[in-house]
Amino acid sequence: MTILVAPKPEAGSKPAQILEAAGRLFLENGYGAVSMDAVSKKANVSKATLYAHFGSKDELFRAMVACECASSTLEGIWDRAMAMPAADGLRLIGITFVTFVLSPKALAVHRVVLGEAHRFPELARAFYEAGPALMVARVSAYLEALNGRGELAIPDIDLATQQFFGLIKANLHMKLLLCLTERPSEATIQRFVDAAVDLFVRGYAPSAI
Repeated sequence: MTILVAPKPEAGSKPAQILEAAGRLFLENGYGAVSMDAVSKKANVSKATLYAHFGSKDELFRAMVACECASSTLEGIWDRAMAMPAADGLRLIGITFVTFVLSPKALAVHRVVLGEAHRFPELARAFYEAGPALMVARVSAYLEALNGRGELAIPDIDLATQQFFGLIKANLHMKLLLCLTERPSEATIQRFVDAAVDLFVRGYAPSAI
């Protein structure tokens, strides 16, 4: 199950310095209000250095989202999940994913995108391709592997992937995006994911098809 991921910049390097500065500016001011000039000043680098690493604001935002995903525990779960029975692997993926998307920084990035996507469609595209689309591809590949091992019998992987995400996020993500509730406890996240995985595995058990 190999999915290509952009490498995370080395800590202390110029790209890492630029991404940290850009992330702060995007979250504080919104995508539209941030210029490459502002990023170069915040990162304390020349414009030539900035453009040598990131050719546009779109590319910079895309790299920031990818870096946040790489910094999370999402990057370390796939081999572990593959070594587990289906239900345990899906629980690991589900809990790790939900914990990440409900984190304050992930929610803040999502709010920036939602607030400006209509004016900057390239922002929405960059966000989706660097974050959600990559996760969808990885879960799809994992479900394909479970099919191949005979643990699940899924006739439509794309549909099942969307169902899985819908089940594990439930309404928690939307309510937090809209600031309608407090962040749920780890126990609540565990309960939601456990119930979602139980339903998913029973629905796609080989005997159920």
